[in-house]
Amino acid sequence: MSDMPHEMELLDFLEQNALTCQGLTPGQLERLRTQSVRGVTADSRKVEPGFVFLALRGTTSDGHDFLPLAREKGAALALVDHTVEGVDLPQLVVDDPRDQWAPLVSAFCGHPERGMSFLGITGTNGKTTTTTLLFSVFERLGFTPGLIGTIAYRFRDRVEPSNFTSPDPEILYPLLARMKAAGVDTVLMEVSSHALAQKRVHGIRFSAAVLTNLTQDHLDFHGTMKEYAAAKSLLFSEHLTPGARIVAWTGNPHLREIIHPKFAVLGYDADPGPGTEVYVTNLVHSIDGLRFLAHTPGGSVAVSSPLIGAHNVQNLLAALSLVHALDLPLPAAAAALSDVTVPGRLARVFRQEVRAPDADDGEPGRLARVPAGDVPVFVDYAHTPDALDRAQSALRPLTRGRLITIFGCGGDRDRTKRPLMGRSVERFSDLAVVTSDNPRTEDPASIIGMILSGMGPERILADDLATAVSGILVEPDRATAIAVAIAAAGPSDTVLIAGKGHEDYQIIGTIKHHFDDHEHAVAALDRRS
Repeated sequence: MSDMPHEMELLDFLEQNALTCQGLTPGQLERLRTQSVRGVTADSRKVEPGFVFLALRGTTSDGHDFLPLAREKGAALALVDHTVEGVDLPQLVVDDPRDQWAPLVSAFCGHPERGMSFLGITGTNGKTTTTTLLFSVFERLGFTPGLIGTIAYRFRDRVEPSNFTSPDPEILYPLLARMKAAGVDTVLMEVSSHALAQKRVHGIRFSAAVLTNLTQDHLDFHGTMKEYAAAKSLLFSEHLTPGARIVAWTGNPHLREIIHPKFAVLGYDADPGPGTEVYVTNLVHSIDGLRFLAHTPGGSVAVSSPLIGAHNVQNLLAALSLVHALDLPLPAAAAALSDVTVPGRLARVFRQEVRAPDADDGEPGRLARVPAGDVPVFVDYAHTPDALDRAQSALRPLTRGRLITIFGCGGDRDRTKRPLMGRSVERFSDLAVVTSDNPRTEDPASIIGMILSGMGPERILADDLATAVSGILVEPDRATAIAVAIAAAGPSDTVLIAGKGHEDYQIIGTIKHHFDDHEHAVAALDRRS
């Protein structure tokens, strides 16, 4: 954080953030009077001379244990919840240093969040697609949007890699400062349950928020679905501006558990029903996309989209509902949605080819998206039972032959969902290819064993895959699994590669290796031809 915008006298910085120096000795106060604050961090490895270090308690470590390292690296002050004896470092005791994390980083960055509007999307599934759709809509409507989400951070013509759905304050506020400097006026933000529970968005207030769904995920962190829902509810109880607009999928059984009944909600769903004000008619599904008529309290609009599946009907409706809630023009929004695709979200494996220049006008050729190979192959990020259900349900009625699903489960994550994901694939697909996802520090065979515990006994060999009408193939090597499944598919079959979506890596142990499902799919399709 040494590259942040400015520095100021440490005592003035504390005073401006309503932090008193009660408990510090006269000698420590004297030391602080000569200090300038040059950064704020909760990571002792990032400490530099003049930094304020926040000792946060985490799930696997306690920042208080790293005070000696922070002192050694030149920290000027530590915020702690109790004094750590034997460390020659001024320690300011507060109730919870985590409460100060976002406000202090924001203050050090010059409060970049001020003057921008924030629109938050939360839920287990649909956040990335909905924010991506809204980014295109807001661009079309003349705004200068910024996007903060799972795939990337986007603003103007810049795309920055994302490592977190909702980044921590030390990433978030410098990012917001860059966005503000670029003229961004509206920030579209995926808001994860982790970010809410860990107070990463502590200083952000949203003028509108969308709740998609809530299904099993992240129970390794939250423990129970009740705690998971409680974390999501923080967006609506603690992070909204007065009069904020709220949009929610009315099919969510946890809706009023997450959003207090005192709040007015604009409800959306594919079908009309109690509380549903935005819905569709004349819905047409095809392997090439969706067409429907969307009805809102402000009028109806025709929608055509390259996205496929019932879950994407919901995502498109979420975007249109927010447009209506903010009193923005629906026809322009629908036009903006007509060509938006989302990397790794039930994305058809396409090839991009440059067309030859037009002989009449000499203009350069345009990029054309054409399917790769003779078998439809889709890559999807589905890594929860519900998301896997949705992806397969979208493809099942569009598949004339067999639906072949390649999937695994991530290591060092929620183990309880593994048999449920196996059960999902056995239910919706003809053939299951069980492989590795990101095994991390777990044994891939152990993860696969947990997946198989939710499935029946019908095992097949790779040589059987071309002719089998049902069965389960176990192939721990993901590259081989993709190659074998695509080689065995017939022209009327559909192949779904689930779990990693947009990710271009595989984590084995603690090391990231380059691995892109899309690239492996294209290579396998090329070998067919």
